[in-house]
Amino acid sequence: MRLLVVLAVAALAAVAAPAATACSCIAPGTPRADLARSDGAFVGVYLGRSRLSQNAFLYKFTIVRRVKGKLPTKTIQVVAGTDSASCGLQVRKGKRIALLLRRAEGRWHSSL
Repeated sequence: MRLLVVLAVAALAAVAAPAATACSCIAPGTPRADLARSDGAFVGVYLGRSRLSQNAFLYKFTIVRRVKGKLPTKTIQVVAGTDSASCGLQVRKGKRIALLLRRAEGRWHSSL
């Protein structure tokens, strides 16, 4: 009987538990909805980064294609966290990436 109660509680907890996402930086949604919510978007090539603060890097990209927003024509600097735990970008120098952006405090920001 005790086993039956434990199994019933475990089953109820599994059914009633909220859905989990792998990363809290990424809000659930479709790419179309994410693009609509963003202030800007581009496809670019990663050039490098410099430390902006203890928790942020300033990433530099060559813009290959502007997708949304009033973006610079050649290069852009984007603020993001320093590692994946702080929603930082995971990019390699010279590789192409597409980013959704938000504008805050006069700078472009992005995350995972």
